[in-house]
Amino acid sequence: KMSNLKLKWKSDFDKQCIIHNFEKRGWLKCTSDDDWNIYWANVWNVKQIFNPETGHRLGETQLLNHFPNHYELTRKDLMVKNIKRFRKDMEKENNPISAKDDEGIYLYLDIIPTTYILPGDYTLFVEEFRKNSNVMWIMKP
Repeated sequence: KMSNLKLKWKSDFDKQCIIHNFEKRGWLKCTSDDDWNIYWANVWNVKQIFNPETGHRLGETQLLNHFPNHYELTRKDLMVKNIKRFRKDMEKENNPISAKDDEGIYLYLDIIPTTYILPGDYTLFVEEFRKNSNVMWIMKP
C-alpha cells in the first residue's frame, strides 16, 4: 500500500526550493532511472522521454511536473482553441454539459472571454472595440 511507503523523487536540475520540500516530507531521492514516483523534469526531457517513438508511459504511481504538449493549455490562444474544440465535441455527442440557454450562451462551458489573436483577427477586434470602447480589455503578449 502506497501510504506506508516513502515516495521517491527524481529531478533534472537542483532547485533548492524543490529539493528542500521533497526532503522535508521525508521523500527519498531516486537512485534508479525508473524507480521514481515524482519526476521534476524540464520540458525538453519530458518531450524526449515521453513521445510516441519511445513508447514510454507513466506507471500508476508516477507523476510529472510537465506533460507533452503542455503548451496546448498554457498558451492562452491554444487553450481557447482546445476549449472550443471540446465544446463542439460535446455538442456532437449531445452531452448535457454542452447545453445552451435561449440566447445560445453555454450554461456550463461559458468559461472563456471573446478572444482575438492578432494580427489575424485585427479587423474583428477593432469592430468589437469600437462597439464597446468603454469596456476593459486584457492583452496577453
